[in-house]
Amino acid sequence: MKNKEEEALFAGRIRDLARQAGQNDYLTHTGFLSLSEQARADAVLRDEGTGYSRPLFYGGNREADRKVLLFLPSYMEAEETIAAEDAGDGVTACLEVRVRGARFTKEIGHRDCLGALMHLGIGREQIGDILLTPDGTCAYIYVLAAMADHIRRELVTIGRAHVDISVVPPSACTVKPILVPGSGSIASVRIDSLIATVFHISRSAAQFIISREEVFADGRTVRSSAWEPPAGCRISVRGHGKLIYDGEEKTTKKGRIVVKYRIFA
Repeated sequence: MKNKEEEALFAGRIRDLARQAGQNDYLTHTGFLSLSEQARADAVLRDEGTGYSRPLFYGGNREADRKVLLFLPSYMEAEETIAAEDAGDGVTACLEVRVRGARFTKEIGHRDCLGALMHLGIGREQIGDILLTPDGTCAYIYVLAAMADHIRRELVTIGRAHVDISVVPPSACTVKPILVPGSGSIASVRIDSLIATVFHISRSAAQFIISREEVFADGRTVRSSAWEPPAGCRISVRGHGKLIYDGEEKTTKKGRIVVKYRIFA
């Protein structure tokens, strides 16, 4: 019952924000949504009852996991809105967090950053992706712009490290997801075959992972091994990694299909 109530509340909130933007012609937005929440929101917006068709997801970079859903008024275009967000003139902001005296202290991690923010009373919906430099001495944290100055003033330590925080435009983030291209041949474009090829496991092992509901496509749980992902689908396999499926490249003389994909390093 609780899950059904939560689903109904979530759907109601999305519809309300969409209607406000459409009827009153001003910008509305959610907090940061997870991949599964983005998929649920998208499903709600496909319902004709919302009367709204101008949604925009933004998370600071194209491959962001967590994104804000913006509902644009008639006088705002998507490209202009993205440019404003990238420049730091929108509903999101980016915090550049640098470890003070990095040579003499421990590095910071994703869990350290998230824990420190939530200790300040910052809700998860107010926090987007947290990207760290390889040496762990600098983090870029996407947050709702309304919380940026508060965090900058109040957050002085993360883990055992003292930090200096600056509010920078999202476009200033120097940490980008690394995607390694790959390809392989499979008998058919089924999710179990794709997973087995990408992560070098047996097909039966891939099917077992799917049966445990540990495979997600664009935020949705994959429950059938025979499901065929569309090109551009973002797939996450718990315990193995994430990839973007780029579709079919060619068919060999033996009838096998060569597929392309990119793995998150």
